[in-house]
Amino acid sequence: MNGIKIAYLGDKYTHTYAAAKKFDADAELVGYHTIYQSIDAAMRGECDYAVAPIENSCGGSVTETLDALRALPLYIRSETVLHVPQHLISVAGATADGIKTIYSHPQALAQCDGYLRTRFADAEAIAVSSTAEALALATSADKAAIARTPAEGQVIVEAEIEDVKNNSTRFVLIGNSPSDRGDKCSVVFETPNRPGALTEALSLFGAHGLNMTKIESRPHKSELGRYVFFVDFECGGQSPDRLLAELAVHASGLKYLGRYDCVK
Repeated sequence: MNGIKIAYLGDKYTHTYAAAKKFDADAELVGYHTIYQSIDAAMRGECDYAVAPIENSCGGSVTETLDALRALPLYIRSETVLHVPQHLISVAGATADGIKTIYSHPQALAQCDGYLRTRFADAEAIAVSSTAEALALATSADKAAIARTPAEGQVIVEAEIEDVKNNSTRFVLIGNSPSDRGDKCSVVFETPNRPGALTEALSLFGAHGLNMTKIESRPHKSELGRYVFFVDFECGGQSPDRLLAELAVHASGLKYLGRYDCVK
């Protein structure tokens, strides 16, 4: 241990645990029941950092992570991408034909949607807070979990059941202070409710020669029809200060989410 504590979702059987080990193999890892709880632990100083999934190549963005980043005074400090195989797991002796209920995190269920509709059309798929909770619920031969690896006493009934075999998830390391290094940045902002306002804001990225790698809208949550926009962009190792200053003129509620590199 190096004295650093990292919060993550679930337990040692989750993909988020594997991502946390990739960020810092020597840190003390502390599991939480939900993504928000793990991120909140970093904000409160209970842990030094949090690791959370933010985007999957099949299931799309992890909205709980996006909403927490917008709401809490935290920053992305690093990111990594993991190949995410999903396995159907149950107790020893279970067979696929006998499984009636399948538990997993909503993202994992989405990543296996085609498999579930084809292979388990009559089974009940139930979303839970984490794959760790799913494994804890798979206690009999008629129940299964979709997860990264079996817990003690469990076995893989069917392996690599994800619909797309190069299924990958992007994870971020979140902390209380921003980094001043990295080739990538993230921001979230709102624009005035008038024609062309969003176009004007987004045109600033091109004017500065910055490539946007992702843009996504999320509800503001204060009223129907009001949205905020998350943008990831490549900064080429340069400070984003000039862009942020100009963006602040065209946008409201601007929050800088951090500058970071990718851990390979």
